[in-house]
Amino acid sequence: MAIDFHTYVQTRSYLERLRKRSGYPRIEQVNGREAILAGPGTARPVRPEQSDIEARLAAMDASGIQTQILRLQNVSGVDAFDPAEGLEIAQSANEELGQVALRHRGRFIAFATVTMRDPAAAARELERAVTKLGHRGVGLSAGCEGDLLDSPRYEEVLATAARLRVPVFILPNHPSSIDASLEPYDWLSGAFGFQVDLSLVALRLVCAGTLDRYPDLNVIIANLGGVFPMAVQRLDHFWERMNAGTRPIPVKPSVALRRFHIGTASAHPASILMAARIMGADRLVFGSDYPSFAFDSAIDAVRKCGLTPEEVESVLSGNGRRLLGG
Repeated sequence: MAIDFHTYVQTRSYLERLRKRSGYPRIEQVNGREAILAGPGTARPVRPEQSDIEARLAAMDASGIQTQILRLQNVSGVDAFDPAEGLEIAQSANEELGQVALRHRGRFIAFATVTMRDPAAAARELERAVTKLGHRGVGLSAGCEGDLLDSPRYEEVLATAARLRVPVFILPNHPSSIDASLEPYDWLSGAFGFQVDLSLVALRLVCAGTLDRYPDLNVIIANLGGVFPMAVQRLDHFWERMNAGTRPIPVKPSVALRRFHIGTASAHPASILMAARIMGADRLVFGSDYPSFAFDSAIDAVRKCGLTPEEVESVLSGNGRRLLGG
């Protein structure tokens, strides 16, 4: 029975707020149905499975998913709003999802939503969500307003997660850091720009020594870590060759990057196998990216990627149970 780390939900309070907004993001009628508009030309349909908890439970049962992490979506989420409104949205979502997790113990685990545009408020809300509302982790965007998570402005948020001993799940968000390079092919922002951002934040956190300063910090990178698993040999080569005598980080990048866990969402079976062989199967946790992607195809990708049955079990549930303290 799988533990699904990479899912999102749209709470009732969040959808109602979007329906009342005139600026982006907002909900409009598009081709006869509701859609969330994150910006000009970006309309995502509002579907029942995004907010219907009972329907989600039925889909989980049908696919063999025991437990799912619940968090408010990142794309067009709280970081799209000014800090004050973002904090209100985060607080409301955390309270609602905390109650859902209480009603369905063992099926849902809440991960806190925080507004990265106000890091001090984010740290306070993370503390409240964990200590008062029962949340067991936090979902953070790879960056916000041009700053990735290695920026000193986010130090307090990461320090709070480390002190509370809750996992940090890093996810992409619009705009990607390479959007200007992808114009006019805007669809590549989510398809590829997101992957670049996830790799950048992983590498920058390693180079900044963040994981060394916070040895109790468990970090999960979505989408197989982006693209960095494919580059570890080159990273190690440059670490040895280009910095002979003066090491930019204490250990080889291939070793340092194994401090992260990486999620399996949106990945080809061959990519999952490659990541497991490079990072170690013990560093992978299952993710479906539901409801953007289907449960069954996400599980099949892990089951059919070529890992041993024991490794498959570790990826689908064992590694996640360890991360969550059982």
